[in-house]
Amino acid sequence: ESLQILRMLKDMCVNESSEDNSPVKPISEKILSYYLPYPNKMFAEDSVSLEVQKEFEVGYDDFSNYITIPIRDSLGNLVGAKGRYFGEPDERHPKYLYLEKTNKSKILYGHWQNREYIKNSSFLYIVESEKAVQQLATMDIRNAVSTGGKTISRTQVELVTRTGCTPVFAYDKDVDENELQEIASMFMGGIDVYAIIDKDNILDEKESPSDNAEKWFYLVSNNIYKIKGGDYE
Repeated sequence: ESLQILRMLKDMCVNESSEDNSPVKPISEKILSYYLPYPNKMFAEDSVSLEVQKEFEVGYDDFSNYITIPIRDSLGNLVGAKGRYFGEPDERHPKYLYLEKTNKSKILYGHWQNREYIKNSSFLYIVESEKAVQQLATMDIRNAVSTGGKTISRTQVELVTRTGCTPVFAYDKDVDENELQEIASMFMGGIDVYAIIDKDNILDEKESPSDNAEKWFYLVSNNIYKIKGGDYE
């Protein structure tokens, strides 16, 4: 029984595979009624306001003790639910897992909530985590989406391209320049790709640029570089 539980958790865990051919299917909105519709102090202390938590439908599953993050596609359909353990993660309680599994490689998290802002923007911030989108929304920065990890799939590249915005990657500190070059190479020729690169070394190891508002605005002002043919300008 213990091994079965561990296998189940492994299957639910967030993986970093860049592409998955399984379709994205809408799921019943009734699923959200299983979760308590309450914002939480953990996210608030991590720079996500209570108002933004409510807007992005952050809740709590008292059965599993996971903070719940509903996942919607670009049309607003509920397609999954991600959980963040409300406590110290361990072998039986991964930090993140999918309470309702979805194909994250075909989704840009936050596109639905930020769609009107993105329509009126010339560039699009692309971050790793769903929480980073919420942190930026707390800063009133709404032209942002998440790929759900430090990889990007070809489907997500197409979705970014369709917005008509210039992509600006704002991935975590541990994503190096070689990885950013590989990401940039996935976009069609003629599309400029930019990235925040912490050349001034103000971020801590694995820190996200969105974790600290002061650092974010500094990086945007001083450390955005154009990626072109593997060179930064």
